[in-house]
Amino acid sequence: SDRLPLISLVGLSGIGKTTLSLRLIHQIKTHFDCVIYRSLRFSPTLKTTLTNLLEILSPETKASEEIETLINQTIKKLQASRSFIVLDDAQELFKKKKFSGQYVSGFEDYRQFFQLLARRNNNSCFLLVSREKLKELERVEKENNLGRSLLLKSLGNAAKQILQKRGLRDEKYWQKLIDNYQGNPRWLEIAAATIQDLLGGKVKEFLEYESLILPEALQAELEEQLERLSSAEKAIVELMAREKGAIALTQIIAKLPLSGGEVLNAVQSLKRRLLVESIQQDNSSLLVLNSVWKYYSFNG
Repeated sequence: SDRLPLISLVGLSGIGKTTLSLRLIHQIKTHFDCVIYRSLRFSPTLKTTLTNLLEILSPETKASEEIETLINQTIKKLQASRSFIVLDDAQELFKKKKFSGQYVSGFEDYRQFFQLLARRNNNSCFLLVSREKLKELERVEKENNLGRSLLLKSLGNAAKQILQKRGLRDEKYWQKLIDNYQGNPRWLEIAAATIQDLLGGKVKEFLEYESLILPEALQAELEEQLERLSSAEKAIVELMAREKGAIALTQIIAKLPLSGGEVLNAVQSLKRRLLVESIQQDNSSLLVLNSVWKYYSFNG
């Protein structure tokens, strides 16, 4: 019900962000004059993105060749209309092998645009869909109420529909399977296809082999995400994968040949990627690695 100019929908690959955003478009389109979906998968420049949006929002307006003027033109049209715009795959704007949120060279003006959006109240809303939290939106959330991040974690009970459609057996073991793959729809689809193909749909037998099985298709997906990490992040993931439980930040600093600053920045980056989260245990703040990533990194 809140009319926010900038919202980010964040979740791991395969969790259903795009599906949810498209469903949201269908549900709320009557509340807006214009609804637009665009993917940033192929990394269009901000100039290309805004020129395209302006052609739809205001066909009679000639898009400026100057990026600052173009940004102002777009924001002015957004203030004058009630538009809902989804920008999917926002993580493609960021560099690989660097800490999360560092824009690819030539794409830094997206940061300026998002910051301007989040500081101006208007009738329009941008939904950024990403695997990583945006640093600038985190800051805006602390400064005002015009930006918000929504975290998509698990499909919950609806995950059982995936297993049902696949015709899997041993229903009383379904929840264990769902928990193993964190209610992630794509991960469950991959696991369910493997179970059906190799074991005739027998979930119980699949769960008896190892604590967690990562089919080849899932390993390929995790490998793709691993390639986005910086060397410091990879070192921390490998260390945390070897630990039996949660670990303190001070322990990571003590065990790795990295400076305290490097570890701190790398951990914050991993948290923005949703690979690491903080937990409270015995009045201590500890860090825990995503369980699927833990198994993948330890056995990879």
